Amino acid sequence: MPQLATSPSVFQRNVWSVFGVPVDAITLDGAEARLRGAVESGVRLSFVTPNLNWLIRALREPVAMQQVREADLSLADGAPVVWLARQLGAPIPERVAGSDLFERLRARKPGYRKIRVFFFGGRAGAAEAANARLNEEDGGLVGCGALNPGYGSVEDMAAPVIFETINRARPDFVVVSLGAKKGQDWISRYRHRLNAPVIAHLGAVVDFVGNTIARAPGWMSRAGLEWAWRIWAEPALWRRYVKDGLRFLALVPSRLWVVQRDVRHLKDAGPLRVEAERQPGRFILTLSGNACAPDLEELRPMLQRALEAGRPVALRCHELGLVDGALLGVLALLKVRLAARGLALEFDGLSAVHADIFDRMELADTAAPAPANAEPKTIDISEGVSAE
Repeated sequence: MPQLATSPSVFQRNVWSVFGVPVDAITLDGAEARLRGAVESGVRLSFVTPNLNWLIRALREPVAMQQVREADLSLADGAPVVWLARQLGAPIPERVAGSDLFERLRARKPGYRKIRVFFFGGRAGAAEAANARLNEEDGGLVGCGALNPGYGSVEDMAAPVIFETINRARPDFVVVSLGAKKGQDWISRYRHRLNAPVIAHLGAVVDFVGNTIARAPGWMSRAGLEWAWRIWAEPALWRRYVKDGLRFLALVPSRLWVVQRDVRHLKDAGPLRVEAERQPGRFILTLSGNACAPDLEELRPMLQRALEAGRPVALRCHELGLVDGALLGVLALLKVRLAARGLALEFDGLSAVHADIFDRMELADTAAPAPANAEPKTIDISEGVSAE
């Protein structure tokens, strides 16, 4: 696994864990500002838009979980994800769909230059149509190129001429549309070969901009019914939506209710205290007290120090009290960045209740035994989930 470029601010993200998937508590305005800032500064920004299908895929495929944790920004694109996040205590202000963010960028904004967009992938003719459509407008985006690599493996789409073509167009933003699974695989493997500061897989955007598929009316999107419109527009999607819906219903008792129950059993242990100790073989962080969102300011820079220490990190949790998704979110970011360096994140002294929460949030590889009366964690999500 290649090492991830990590800025000192990565652990300052207001990110929360939804069963292991990090989701940023950010508005559409905030996401737009992040993207425009990346374009202006040239700082790399790879963002993801996890919906229910991605959440389910991440729970059954470690690579998908890794990819969403690697991203620099994770936007809750899907009403079920927003609902689950809020039920877990995350202050997600609104759904931030990738297509809504793209539409924001299409509008001219004083003080900002036009953003150059390259469309990579899409069904036959869609990328070219989207590119031409942007150039017919006098908006905030300009199409600087389109390339459809056809059908094939991720490796087939890694020919040097592909990266040369994209880089020669000098895009600020590469929009990938290869199917959710294949597209994110391609981004994860090859984004370092692209010069564009911003990259994301936004499959439906290519169709919406090129008018090859109509987008749901605004009232349906606001009501959380965009899935019904997508089924009407693309009937082949109905199987995916039905299967995802059933798996969503299974997540509620098997994970959500269990985590909510476990959290109620945690004890208030007072303000968080963090102690750091550098040993020859590992970097140790001892957490004592409550580790919830308001308590994490001292911990966040410590996580950066732990990452920069270049050795496995052990968290001692014998006196840990209340926890929430904010702690689990930043620890998920730490875990994947340590793994990119071939290092492990270990937990020592987790109580049975803490271990159950960490395990159901896909954080602890090994943990203390769960309570004897705990419901089983696993659910059947291994068959028939579409990667598109």
